Amino acid sequence: MPPIATTEKRTDVDFQREALTALKNKQDIVFVTYSAIEDTEEKIKFVLGKVLEQHNKEDIFTPVLSCIKELIANATKANAKKILIEEGKIQNPDDPVEVVRQIRSILNEDALLEYGIKAKTHGLSTRIYVKMIGNNLIIEVINNLPLSDKEYRKITERIERSSKYDNIAEFFMENPDPEAEGMGLGLSMVVVLLKNINISYKNFMVTTDRRKKTFAKLLIPLGR
Repeated sequence: MPPIATTEKRTDVDFQREALTALKNKQDIVFVTYSAIEDTEEKIKFVLGKVLEQHNKEDIFTPVLSCIKELIANATKANAKKILIEEGKIQNPDDPVEVVRQIRSILNEDALLEYGIKAKTHGLSTRIYVKMIGNNLIIEVINNLPLSDKEYRKITERIERSSKYDNIAEFFMENPDPEAEGMGLGLSMVVVLLKNINISYKNFMVTTDRRKKTFAKLLIPLGR
């Protein structure tokens, strides 16, 4: 069945009705956003809550939602970095301190709307897919930028290293990183959050087609 897509303009009542129908019919639900706005988060909360309720897994709502939010934030930051480079505000893309500082300057409450308009103009959306395959909840976050080989290797290594720790503070004490507020922190958070609800870090994958897109996928088992 084709997925239903939700935009930021759909009313709450309309969205909830369509989302419940989609879940009943085992359709995918797709969220499309250009910035990390509260309305989109509320819709994701609704869908996630209903899915977990159906499988008596409400106890993992908070950690799974936190994982989703981290992946959306990572995609948003990657898109913001691209815009800032094109605008000449990031002079050295390989300087993590400069990149983090510039991204923070536009990803704040006051500037978020303006950033979202820019992202839409540049065609830099973030898509969040929620789907059920058997008793597995699949969350996929896609942004319209590929990873370089260097970025992909770094992400893979970070996920692997993060799996050895039980909390994020312990990880960063032993692995100090000037990109702590960038993509690195989000990836490590996802790994630790999954570990704390007994889900293997191998259920978290980041891939790229090396041409146009990056894919971050979570597989959450909901079967007994």
